[in-house]
Amino acid sequence: MRYEDLVNNKDYAFLFNDIHLKDNILFLCFGGSFSYGTNVETSDIDIRGVCLPSLSDVIGVTNFEQYVDNKTDTVIYSLPKFINLVSSCNPNVIEMLFCKEEHYLYVSPLGKKLLENRHLFLSKRAFYTFGGYANAQLNRLENALARDSNILNNHQMCEHINRSVENCVSSFIKYDIKEDDIKTYVGCYKEGLDEEILCDFNLKGYPLSKLKSIVEEMSNVLRTYKDTVGQRNKKKDDVHLNKHMMHLIRLYLMCYEILSTNDLHTYREFDHELLMNIRNGFYRDDNGKVKNEFYEMLHELEDKCKIAYKNSTLNNNVDKNMIYNLLEEIYKESIFK
Repeated sequence: MRYEDLVNNKDYAFLFNDIHLKDNILFLCFGGSFSYGTNVETSDIDIRGVCLPSLSDVIGVTNFEQYVDNKTDTVIYSLPKFINLVSSCNPNVIEMLFCKEEHYLYVSPLGKKLLENRHLFLSKRAFYTFGGYANAQLNRLENALARDSNILNNHQMCEHINRSVENCVSSFIKYDIKEDDIKTYVGCYKEGLDEEILCDFNLKGYPLSKLKSIVEEMSNVLRTYKDTVGQRNKKKDDVHLNKHMMHLIRLYLMCYEILSTNDLHTYREFDHELLMNIRNGFYRDDNGKVKNEFYEMLHELEDKCKIAYKNSTLNNNVDKNMIYNLLEEIYKESIFK
């Protein structure tokens, strides 16, 4: 697809008719699988972009944040929202600044200025944001796998469910629970029994009524997983599972690249074969189980990212003054010219 294709396609007429977009677009680029180079024949085309705010938005009279067109999978962020997200190293947004050159469908002169300053937005926060998104992908992967008791072995199932229990426990600040008051882990209650989720409580003089609520919430997590086992549309799930696995690895690869090189390439040219092998099911056996090699690769990447974080020369956070100066330049050349 080229920019001319958008102009001549009535499905994208909103780009040239909507009052917030029109002449305000800074740049348009591919998003999703096309931007990573992991697209297949059935992949949809996602368009991402950034537009200038109106003067009324800048002074706070109106508040336009983004334009979303679900029919064409298009999202256009207003510049203020984009800057806020990219300054936090949001994985889905910062990748828009580091696309392959030919994947930019349109770039205005001010959009070019923004892209030329893309490295202002890289920081060590990538370790937490990309890692957080990767953990979300891992949860999606294992939630799907948990539907089929033949895919995860008992230990993997317990480890996965325990992560959800730990997330549940982390919310118990509402019950006056401190970090070390409740610990959950996978182990054997008695010798010879199967592994299960065990818990330690370090509470004295604690209200029984609150304890009852805590146990009920933790039990609900277990009940949720028990109810999902066996509920699986294999053909549909397999496609999604492989995509979750691929994106999980992609996120760690991109995180490592940022921390170790102070740079990023959205298009995964050197990882292409690996990522496509994952997407095509190479790391799952004939029974649908995830091969040990995948988890070994995952843990290796996690460790590499931890080491890269410690050794990274990036700042912990972006330089807000430099970003402010960039925004000031852009606004002066557009709204206030």
